[in-house]
Amino acid sequence: MKRRIDGLPECLILECLARLHLKDLPAASRVCRRWLHLIKSRHFYSLRKQLGCTNQVACLLQHIPPSNSLNIKYVINMFDPMDREWNRLPPIPDLTKEHTWQTWIASSEGKLVVFCGSDTLPMESVIVFVLDFATQRWRKGKDMPLVSSSRFSTVSSPQCQRIFISGDHRQKVDAPWDYVWEYDVLKEEWTVLYQIRSFKIRGLRIIGEELWVIIGHKHIGKWTMPEGHGAVVYHLRTNKWREVTLTLGRVNNLLSSRHNSDLKLYKLMKKLYRNEFDVMKNCCSRLQLGKQSLLMTTCGNNGGKELFCMQDQEGKFDKMEPPSIEFSGYVESSYCIEL
Repeated sequence: MKRRIDGLPECLILECLARLHLKDLPAASRVCRRWLHLIKSRHFYSLRKQLGCTNQVACLLQHIPPSNSLNIKYVINMFDPMDREWNRLPPIPDLTKEHTWQTWIASSEGKLVVFCGSDTLPMESVIVFVLDFATQRWRKGKDMPLVSSSRFSTVSSPQCQRIFISGDHRQKVDAPWDYVWEYDVLKEEWTVLYQIRSFKIRGLRIIGEELWVIIGHKHIGKWTMPEGHGAVVYHLRTNKWREVTLTLGRVNNLLSSRHNSDLKLYKLMKKLYRNEFDVMKNCCSRLQLGKQSLLMTTCGNNGGKELFCMQDQEGKFDKMEPPSIEFSGYVESSYCIEL
């Protein structure tokens, strides 16, 4: 007698679902409520990683071309380095307009998290949306608390699947507080991890199993650091804090981002495109995707076209040409997501 698959033990069904290709998961999630429940469970994602069925893809928050400084709108695109495929992620259904310039992305547990602020300052709120790649469905997260400015930094830890975001809350005009929050995607909970007064949190970095909170203070256009240290470091496993003394050069290196790019990377991209485009020095970045790297830069030609190049583990380069102009907008931020 033939046995139907839904008659199998739940653990076997979960193993079968975990081995499916990412493209097949949305269809599988619509078969029945039982399968949807299994695919949305935390154990499903951890099992996919354990079985080696995940793949690291790039999520890119990009300008909608053509863009200008007065009216910037964003979309979120995904690039799969294994299949060399580009895809536009589904729009957020509860968002009544395009992503504004106050938009950040992060990832956790195989999900994309989007933080959308308002266009006005001080911001009234930061709205959170979460995309489950397995089902290709968006849901509303819990809004971020205590918001008063646009100065934010967002990082996530691939080892611990945790998201951290910093910002300030001006309770009094002369007494602002800076915070580091942790956001739990599954529980939809915000937790204050760290807070400081008088000094500012300049940025966050994940280094190994540690969260680095870079601290400074601005005096007449120049950053200074508290006496004795330039960062506080939080260990993600032990939950213990320590202080670190940093030189200004080390601080700038830690804060290296899209707007403070690696000079070596700039020279490399300029050499690769020397006969084609005018590469912009402050617009070069690298996103690690497993054993490969996605190199990104913006050229001054064609209204700021984004250029892409893949670098393998042996150091060889392969120029990537997006299939259409909708994937060539300036990359405001990028995240590697393991799916």
